[in-house]
Amino acid sequence: MRLSKRRRTTSVHMNMTPMIDIVFLLIIFFMTVSQVSEVNREILDLPKQKGSLDQKPTTLTVNIDEAGEIIVAGTVYPMSDLIAMVADELVRLGDDPNKLTVVLRCDQRGTSKTVNQTVNALTRMQVKKVNIAVQVPD
Repeated sequence: MRLSKRRRTTSVHMNMTPMIDIVFLLIIFFMTVSQVSEVNREILDLPKQKGSLDQKPTTLTVNIDEAGEIIVAGTVYPMSDLIAMVADELVRLGDDPNKLTVVLRCDQRGTSKTVNQTVNALTRMQVKKVNIAVQVPD
C-alpha cells in the first residue's frame, strides 16, 4: 500500500490593516501636536546672540511684539491678565515658583519697556526661571 507523501503547505498571512491604521493614527497625532506647539511662537525678529541653550520644555511662553503687546498662545493680553495667568500657573504647580519656567520672546525692534515690566512683575511673584529667547546667527 502506497502512502501519500503529500505535504500540507500552510502559509502564514499577516493582516496589515491594523498596523496601517495605527501608523495613520500616529501620523495624525504628531501632526496635531507639532501644530499646537507652534501656536505659542509668534513671528518675531529675535535678537541675534552667540551661544544659546536648546529650548527646554517651558510652562509659559510670552511673546512681546514690536509694539509692546503681550501675546500668549496667539491672544493679546494686558499686563494685569498676564500676572493673573502666571498666578494661576503657580497655583496649578503647587505655589512653587521654582517649578515655573517662563520664556520671553521679544522682538528686537521694540522698546524694552514692556520687557522690563514683565520681568519686574515675574520677579515680584518670585519666579526665578525666566529665559529670554534669542536667534543664533548663522
